[in-house]
Amino acid sequence: MRGPIPNFLAITAFLQSLTSAHMVLTYPGSRGNNLHLNGTPPAFNPETVGIDYYENGTLGFPWGMQWMHPCGGMSLTHNRTLWPVSGGAISVQPGWFPGHKKALFYINLGISEPGEFSPPPHYMNNLVQAFQIIGPSNVVYMAQFCLPEVKIPPELGLKKGDNVTIQVIETAQHGASLYTCVDVTLADPEEVVPVTPQNCYNTSNLEFRNVYTAPIPHDHVQGYS
Repeated sequence: MRGPIPNFLAITAFLQSLTSAHMVLTYPGSRGNNLHLNGTPPAFNPETVGIDYYENGTLGFPWGMQWMHPCGGMSLTHNRTLWPVSGGAISVQPGWFPGHKKALFYINLGISEPGEFSPPPHYMNNLVQAFQIIGPSNVVYMAQFCLPEVKIPPELGLKKGDNVTIQVIETAQHGASLYTCVDVTLADPEEVVPVTPQNCYNTSNLEFRNVYTAPIPHDHVQGYS
């Protein structure tokens, strides 16, 4: 599992080799590098659904691994990081893919069964209300945001030593979703990698919006009655 990445210097080299990528979860860590982009380009394989299955058992990702639900193609890991038992910081670099000037973000929690090495059965525990970011450009851009105090709902009844998975979803402006996760073990705050201005900060080139819903008159919706 990746540890926290304090700034863009640690990942700048990737930008030189990637023509298309997605988002990076920088704190508290991530399952690993799922920025892979391989397989048959969709222009040459119009039947692809985003995953190419080869006869030798390997997979190709013509649109990138992060399109795969629930964790961007990365499997559960034994090498967990620690996260505060009541909740903590989550930091994301969102601009690694063209077309992400506007995006919606969701942060969810999956809970593993006690004593079992198995992925969570679902990720339906919302940790924050959905929000929108507005970046500086519709091409790849460098930016980061951090939510310093993401609380775990007390009604979940989690305790120190429980294994959970944080799922971050970025929904791009064309509607497709990107997924990335980090597997954590809940711990006392003093056991966790400290949150600092170097690993938890908001760059000035991002704007944030709350997401609301409002009723739409029926005559504004084209459909069948």
